[in-house]
Amino acid sequence: MANKIEKLIFPSGFKCLICGCEINDDVFEICDKCFSKLPFVKGKVCLKCGEPIFSDANYCVYCKKSQPSFTKCFAPFVFESPISDLIHKLKYDGNKFVAKTLSNLILKCFLEQNLKVDVVVPVPLYLSREAERGFNQAFLLTQSFIDAGFEIDNSSVIRVKNTNTQTALSKIERTLNMENAFKVINKEKLKNKNVLLIDDVYTTGATFNALSEVLLKAGVKNVYGLSVAHTIIEK
Repeated sequence: MANKIEKLIFPSGFKCLICGCEINDDVFEICDKCFSKLPFVKGKVCLKCGEPIFSDANYCVYCKKSQPSFTKCFAPFVFESPISDLIHKLKYDGNKFVAKTLSNLILKCFLEQNLKVDVVVPVPLYLSREAERGFNQAFLLTQSFIDAGFEIDNSSVIRVKNTNTQTALSKIERTLNMENAFKVINKEKLKNKNVLLIDDVYTTGATFNALSEVLLKAGVKNVYGLSVAHTIIEK
């Protein structure tokens, strides 16, 4: 599957999504100069949640205190500009064309992990929230995975709680906010599978953790989480 990403080539005549300069065939639709300045996750990261850490420890403060239910989470970027700007353009400005670039970037990150995954599950939105926005950004981020031949399951797990926006909440508040938020409605389809969850941003891990808990109870073998960007909390 690794070589399939090479086939996801944009036609010539596109402009860089960041600086607007003219570019030719480019799978990421970002010029070389801007690509070199992207806030890639570098150095040591928590072995559980993937947060960059700045100590000799193998786990971040939060994962030391209470191990999350997911097997492992990771992201290619730190939640900083210009990646944070691209996510905002997709999620809040409705620029859905940005999703293809972000999807190609996270597919590249995933392939580098060499993980065995049976099915990809985009984190579901509550129905009224998705209707209001007009799309689920997590599903749009699976575009390149679909093109690369991965199985996408957008129906076996649903969001049954219209949670408050997580933006201004503390870690504890985020955890409480996500309690009983998800339900697996097709356990047989996911039983004994290795599942990859897709979302835009990992902040405290409350969403991935809550979703992982219900998936594991439903018989899922391993749950991995992949987001475009990871916020840095521990410094």
